[in-house]
Amino acid sequence: MTSRRELIARVRQALLGDREAGLAELAGIAAKTRLGPLFSLLLDTDALVRWRAVTAFGAAMADIAAARLEDARDVWRNLMWRVNEESGNIGWGIPECMGETLAVCPVLAADYHRVLVSYVQDMEGDCTYIDHAPLRRGAWWAVARLAEAAPKLAAHGLAEITAALADCDPAARGLACLALSRIKPDPARTLLEALSGLERDTAAFELYDGWELGETTVAAQAKAALAACRRCG
Repeated sequence: MTSRRELIARVRQALLGDREAGLAELAGIAAKTRLGPLFSLLLDTDALVRWRAVTAFGAAMADIAAARLEDARDVWRNLMWRVNEESGNIGWGIPECMGETLAVCPVLAADYHRVLVSYVQDMEGDCTYIDHAPLRRGAWWAVARLAEAAPKLAAHGLAEITAALADCDPAARGLACLALSRIKPDPARTLLEALSGLERDTAAFELYDGWELGETTVAAQAKAALAACRRCG
């Protein structure tokens, strides 16, 4: 029998190579069996491994949902618990896993997109908002990822996404721009003005594209969002 340590090592090795080959290697492991090692690798010392574990987590969830949807819902509820302060967990990587899961599982996205958006909604009496900025950054990436796969569902958080253009965290501003470039909302004057103001925002942040981790700027993402919104005008 393969030990837990050996399984984690196997999964980690698969994440270090080519995307197609790595995910194919992991597909040879039962989807539910993959989840434990992937949870562990969300805390790996290598940032790229942590991010690729998010992608692999989504692939495992898609397999679980295809086999038995209720099992995938059980895992989703576990993710919600892990990101809840009452669980005692920090929740690193969990919002990202939620976003990737909804991006690749349309049925779950239809059911739970409002839950995902709630993590960036600071509403009175709402206990789901993530008030720890570094952790909330993962939720912004998750919203942008959902916007890539299901822009109409991500548009449920359009007010919060627009407000994040003035966030003090460059990553939040940039990811909000990225989400807007994917949602392509009606180009209201106030939105265009906010995006135009960010064209000079040279603050840099890391951006994961689904397998590679690179650096971009708020300005670059704002320009892309402006172009997308104007095309819809």
